[in-house]
Amino acid sequence: MSLGVPPRLRPLLAASLLWSLPSVALPACFVDDLLAFEPVDAGVDAPRCAAAVDCDDHNPCTADDCTSGACTHADVPTGTSCGDGDLCHGVSACDGAGTCSTGTPPVIDDGNPCTADACDPLTGMVTHTITPGCVAPLAHDAAPAPRTQHTAVWTGASMLVWGGSVPGTPAVTATGGRYDPVANAWSPMSTIGAPAPRHSHCAVWTGKRMIVWGGYGVSALETTGGAYDPAADAWTPLANTGAPAGRIGFSCVWTGAELVVWGGTAGAVVLASGGRYDPLTDLWKPLPSGGAPSPRYNHSAVWSGTRMIVWGGNDLFNWHQDGVSFDPAASAWTGPTPTAGAPAAREQHTAVWTGSSMVVWGGFSGGPYLGDGGSLDPAGAAWTALSVTGAPSPRTEHAAVWTGDRMVVWGGCGTDSCKQLYGDGGAWKPGANGGSWQAIAATPGVVPRRGPTAVWTGTAALLWGGKAAQGETDTGAIYYP
Repeated sequence: MSLGVPPRLRPLLAASLLWSLPSVALPACFVDDLLAFEPVDAGVDAPRCAAAVDCDDHNPCTADDCTSGACTHADVPTGTSCGDGDLCHGVSACDGAGTCSTGTPPVIDDGNPCTADACDPLTGMVTHTITPGCVAPLAHDAAPAPRTQHTAVWTGASMLVWGGSVPGTPAVTATGGRYDPVANAWSPMSTIGAPAPRHSHCAVWTGKRMIVWGGYGVSALETTGGAYDPAADAWTPLANTGAPAGRIGFSCVWTGAELVVWGGTAGAVVLASGGRYDPLTDLWKPLPSGGAPSPRYNHSAVWSGTRMIVWGGNDLFNWHQDGVSFDPAASAWTGPTPTAGAPAAREQHTAVWTGSSMVVWGGFSGGPYLGDGGSLDPAGAAWTALSVTGAPSPRTEHAAVWTGDRMVVWGGCGTDSCKQLYGDGGAWKPGANGGSWQAIAATPGVVPRRGPTAVWTGTAALLWGGKAAQGETDTGAIYYP
């Protein structure tokens, strides 16, 4: 062994030890070791080891080893994983200098109370599972000003809200907003080049643009309109030459190529006229009068894929339970729709197209508000009454959308003079014996209202605006069937 004694002092140390132990006979080898004592470099403090396991410094960004009895710690390459293996905690990686850089965990909570949020620790994939039947408020920040008698369309990515009746003077607006349900956020629409302020107009989505037309403006009926391009956030005016007379209480549909408007009222005059607008040519053409429905307003209209089906409504004296279809290809009216088995005459009801039938529900006919409806199969020219078991309470000024397999009804008003506002609804699914209803309960934070708009996104119904107990509202809700 070596005791680190300088060579010149070894004899003195040995003699001293021998002198201090006169009665002890030291082995010759011990004396030899004393004399062979080698110096140690005081600047080296390397841990001694027998194997790599003895050198673990608990740093995932170093490679620990035992070399010639001493521990070494080499930095591992940049990007080497150094996390706990749970990717929901973030992907952590070494920086190449022996330090573990903690990754950013994925955002798991989407802020939507109607989804159950989860993360797979092995893949880091985040999922948001919808809770069926859930209703939740929409974002309120940056929403358009409170309004009713406005319009809303779905673009495939956002809901466009425009126009309407608002508090103050003038009591109409030319503003709007875009709601993105993925971000749960609103953004404004440009007002440059927008049509004049109005309410009770109509709006359709063409696949690229929203077209609005008609309604009542600051002081008169409007015969103008505009096309809004959300990609460019820009408006283009519609041609006015040949446009139908101004009106409210009318219906409109998008055929895939044209906007078709019909009926309505112009003051005390109830109309049986309409027009068709082609955005490619920017031209209006009148609808034929022969075979058209009798004059009416507050009726409904749906597009079947080949025809616009008009049904119900009021003519100032009577309510209707009949209808007629307009065929744009033939530029002709066909019908009438059957009255046998049809729902009772009414106005201010809703109507949706299921892909094979028109479904009408609710409305008003001069007495108690209505809580029934019917489904018309145009091919078979036959009506089927909707079940009333579990249906929403009778009402009007409600909203309705078709989801692909059911009709969602929500909001509206009822009881005496429509003073009772509703924040509930129901989902009707076709089936035997008039189909079945599933209740949509009122939800805290979603105020009851009349006159809301509704669009279907493909996964949820978006409901917005209308008139609440305290006046026009700028709030909305999302409903997942």
